[in-house]
Amino acid sequence: MNNKNLSSAQWLRRFLALVLAVLAILAVLVYIIDPYYHYRAYDHKYKIDKIFSVPGVVKNYDYDTIIIGSSMTQNFDMDSFRRELGQNPVKATLGGIDTPEVAALLKLAQDAGHAENYYLCIDETMLFGDEGEQRFPEYLMDNNPFNDYRYFWGYEAWMRFIPLDLALLAADKLGIALPQRFQDARSVDKMGEWAYRYSFGKEQVLDAYANSANGEGIQLDENAAVEDPIAQCDKFLSSIDLSQGNVVLYFPPYSALMWYKMQQEGRLDNYFAAKRYFTAQLSAYDNVTIYDFQGADFTTDLDNYKDVRHHSPEINDFIVHCFATGEYRIAPEQVVETEARILQNIETLLAENPEIPTLRN
Repeated sequence: MNNKNLSSAQWLRRFLALVLAVLAILAVLVYIIDPYYHYRAYDHKYKIDKIFSVPGVVKNYDYDTIIIGSSMTQNFDMDSFRRELGQNPVKATLGGIDTPEVAALLKLAQDAGHAENYYLCIDETMLFGDEGEQRFPEYLMDNNPFNDYRYFWGYEAWMRFIPLDLALLAADKLGIALPQRFQDARSVDKMGEWAYRYSFGKEQVLDAYANSANGEGIQLDENAAVEDPIAQCDKFLSSIDLSQGNVVLYFPPYSALMWYKMQQEGRLDNYFAAKRYFTAQLSAYDNVTIYDFQGADFTTDLDNYKDVRHHSPEINDFIVHCFATGEYRIAPEQVVETEARILQNIETLLAENPEIPTLRN
């Protein structure tokens, strides 16, 4: 039949058939390439993204230990867990992680059934900050195939990730040696690492403290404290299931300068109260172990930090060593001892750096 003789209905049918065929091809390609690790997880194959790749890695990667937390956990060396603890770990992290995201990642890991050991970093903002929104795309967090259309025909997959991933695979096939940063960006072990982009030292910590609202080079809404932190703690605890596996909760070692900052803002005592309440509730779990690094002596040495909050990878290594030796492990009732050490560390910091009270005037 000559095309000139096609009726409008026939043209429409052919056009729709073409559209459906193209959509089907796109969906099949996304399923095969799987740039988000949604159906299967590989190491050193595709670029790993902090939002889109983490859920797939949690669901599909092979591990027995999972570390869930904020930027405080992103520089953990996975080999240190293997060496010090004999565990096979994976990180599920997100900078500025909020309590709904911790709860969502923990549930995802529990449903996946791989992990025997769960390490959760309990940031100050989780107990004392305003609750944010869950940023991981829901269609990647669930097992509902009917909403995967957002993956098959999504802008991010086709415009950002598939072209880059195909280029990386082509480079591999052609034997092209890529810079180390490209290799690291494809490593599940290095997922989320940021330390290589920054330097650490007292001078830049004090500069960040003096010149930014919260003492960090990036802006976190850490001052959005909830009116009732006890209710926030209850909400957080009710959103997570701590009864499964071996659970390690740890309080990260911010610098003493951050505690001084909170003290000056009138927030430190309220945080202490929230932390006491939170740890008291953990007494109900025999499988939960608590580590508290917030009163450590090294927190007064600002050379260990890039800003008031973020410590160097060497501190991450030390934390893993403590997980192996039991140093800094506490019982819930011992959390008050850390408070005294934090207050003493603030005094030590000010004695060694008398200029600090004038930096923000």
